[in-house]
Amino acid sequence: MLAKPRAKKKISGSERRAERPFRGHFMNQTRIESPLRASPSKATPSSNSAPKSESSPRAEKNKEQENSASIKLEEITSSEDNAIILRRLRDGDDKLRHLTLGSQGLTKFHIGQGNDLGWLGYFIGKSVKLLSLDIWDFPVYEGVEQQIHAFMDGIARNQSIRKISTSNLGNYGSTAIVRALGSWSQLEELVYGFNMIYGPNGCSALGTLLESGVLKLKKLRIAPTNDIGDDGVASLTNGLKSIGSSLKELELIENSIGNEGLLALMTGLESCTSLERLNLSSNDFSLASAGLGSLSDWLQTAVLNLDELRLQALAEGAANQCKDLDLTGNDSITASGLKYLSTSLQSESCRLEKLDLSYVGIGDDGAEVLARGLIGNKSLRCLPLHVDVENEDEIAITPAGWSAFSTALCDTSSVNNTYLSNHTIQEFWDDNVEDFDIDEDTVLYLYLQLNMQHPQYAARCKILMNHAHLDMAPLLQWDLKFLPLA
Repeated sequence: MLAKPRAKKKISGSERRAERPFRGHFMNQTRIESPLRASPSKATPSSNSAPKSESSPRAEKNKEQENSASIKLEEITSSEDNAIILRRLRDGDDKLRHLTLGSQGLTKFHIGQGNDLGWLGYFIGKSVKLLSLDIWDFPVYEGVEQQIHAFMDGIARNQSIRKISTSNLGNYGSTAIVRALGSWSQLEELVYGFNMIYGPNGCSALGTLLESGVLKLKKLRIAPTNDIGDDGVASLTNGLKSIGSSLKELELIENSIGNEGLLALMTGLESCTSLERLNLSSNDFSLASAGLGSLSDWLQTAVLNLDELRLQALAEGAANQCKDLDLTGNDSITASGLKYLSTSLQSESCRLEKLDLSYVGIGDDGAEVLARGLIGNKSLRCLPLHVDVENEDEIAITPAGWSAFSTALCDTSSVNNTYLSNHTIQEFWDDNVEDFDIDEDTVLYLYLQLNMQHPQYAARCKILMNHAHLDMAPLLQWDLKFLPLA
């Protein structure tokens, strides 16, 4: 039963406060203000009391904790599972570091048509343990905007979350999340999943948020289906400049970026001095000659710490600047492009450890060109060359092409050439592809295994295997520094 109403007393307008009991999904009523009607920071059982007297911040915090603990969670949520999650948030459960909305799993929070979403935002805002939050969708029904507003108002107070991932939030939700993140100075990773950018204003709002200087992101990912296009990239440019000193990973896969977008992106990347991963794959740069020229200039002149570069084109300087170059499915690579790659592999400044040419279909001619580049290379470990056998445009490598690679790994024409062969390449496939392999009975497979399992002795083993007539004892004493030419 509700308590009898207090006798009226005169108070000033500034002291007057709205009082409305909140009806939970379950039967009881409680005199707790709903986050939809009042600020979550005041959503306590005693929120209908007279004006508060001044007290110390510690006392206020203790009182707020007591009020939060007194909330009957079963009365303000639409399900027992939701009440359990709110309790774990409220009590600071050390094991609850990640929370997902709209998915299956132990941390699933079901958004009903009651007040669940507002209360979830309230307790997320108070959490100091939560590190990661995924918001994959919001429900669609009349009045849901009020719940979303309360939820965003609550999470805006959080100071512990380091990563947030969002998808399918709708136009209202996508706009609201940008406002909520405006106070998250602790955020390190922002993932804009599917269907998060709505029209030109979507990217402008995100760009303004980044440009504000509040966020110091380390990772920014905008997933496919957002299709931000050239105009969207231009809207993000100034924001990238603002977070350039902290940004380590930028991912803009399949976002309809062309020449103008790439040119705009490069003006922002000039400030990204800490960038380690850049993923621009599945954007068509076949007509982006000016943009690729700007990218090549950046790769060749900037002081970078780039480990991984993924794009649908070939840019000069990439082999010298990154360890992982992914050109998967790039059907625009010509014979001259393969020759450039081969020359880059022979360069002493080559840093590549993985060059992915899967689904390019280089054929035997391409295999022979790349094989020449492997001779003397001391960095490349993995060169995936998968092909789609059902795609007639992809030319598979025949035994003649694999023979060229075998010679590159062990040229038996002389002891000196064997020593100068490639002793670092270990794989022509990727662990994620199960239907691609090299016959274990071939010498190529044997040489790959030597390079993988005994890299420091691979050269010696190959010489012993193929030049048994030589007296190797004096040569080994000199650590193969002196070798006969024949």
